Amino acid sequence: MDFLHREKNLCKVCRTRFNKHQELIQHAKKVHHQSIMKCHSCGMEFLHEEDRLHHVQQEKEKKIDIRRHR
Repeated sequence: MDFLHREKNLCKVCRTRFNKHQELIQHAKKVHHQSIMKCHSCGMEFLHEEDRLHHVQQEKEKKIDIRRHR
């Protein structure tokens, strides 16, 4: 099931909009029984593995940028 729509924080299943990403995650868990992917580093939760991988890549790039500016 695809819970995220192109619009941020919108449940594609029931079209409910949330102010925060975490509210959408909790909704997906409780209402639609969606399994959640977690970042192994920070624990942030995602509805899709591709979103988690994108997050991991962004965090990796931030660390590289920080090292370059030291």
